[in-house]
Amino acid sequence: MTVYVVVDNDVIDPERYAEYLKLITPTVFQYGGRYVVRAGEILHRDSDWSPDRLVVIEFDTEEAALAWVQAPEVAPIHDMRRRYATSKLIVIRGAD
Repeated sequence: MTVYVVVDNDVIDPERYAEYLKLITPTVFQYGGRYVVRAGEILHRDSDWSPDRLVVIEFDTEEAALAWVQAPEVAPIHDMRRRYATSKLIVIRGAD
């Protein structure tokens, strides 16, 4: 079953956040992830939710998604995201 990691980031330190992006991107691919949405332009909304950088990453399996989210070697990079952005991350199963 396809699983998605959805991250809502409001960047507070753009310069350092750019450093984070350089480090996190290869890890997504290393764990078999594929970017579906990466800070694309929001075309419509019907609420006050207005993410600065919305990211959706697709993984083939729940195990792969959780392995990436919980990987000890990726943890310091996730910590960077939380330092340089107000960030919310969820892992969600796709529809069958």
